[in-house]
Amino acid sequence: MKNLIQTLLFTMLLSLSGFVSAQDNNDKQTNNGGHYKGVGQLNVGLGVGFNYGSAGFMADYEFLQLGQDFTMAAAVSYYGYDTYYAKHSTFGVGVRFRWYADRVLGITSNKWDVFASGDVGFGIHSTNYHSGYENTPSGSNVSPIYWGVGIGTKYHFNDKIGLHAIIGTGAQIGITFGL
Repeated sequence: MKNLIQTLLFTMLLSLSGFVSAQDNNDKQTNNGGHYKGVGQLNVGLGVGFNYGSAGFMADYEFLQLGQDFTMAAAVSYYGYDTYYAKHSTFGVGVRFRWYADRVLGITSNKWDVFASGDVGFGIHSTNYHSGYENTPSGSNVSPIYWGVGIGTKYHFNDKIGLHAIIGTGAQIGITFGL
């Protein structure tokens, strides 16, 4: 798991350095705020769950405009943690809804976005017991539903690359790609 996180972090930093060198200075602003980047954004990052100190990665792609300031994204995640008796991992699949508050807050810069998010989906949880617990069956189960909430921000270097952070039922930090 440690090597996976290091590889993902290195890949994100390498991607960031390549995209920053191709910075776009085409600023688009509106007089009343509300300029946000949503649909067409791929958000990839590392996360920490506040339950059991789980760590992992997440990705979502905003593909649908639901209203003036709302988007919907398909989302996947993987989180894992280790206890003294077993390794636990959860693969999640769901949707992430975002409400962009730029217009309400009067944010006119195309560099910053502020949002609230909500997640809903299901998770496939797997438990593999360490030696000494052979009589305990390892296995997987599917949770009927998971949910999460958070607030976050994005900083866009240009239309193609930016950074994002979310805090709520977990914490995430990552890179935003404009596709």
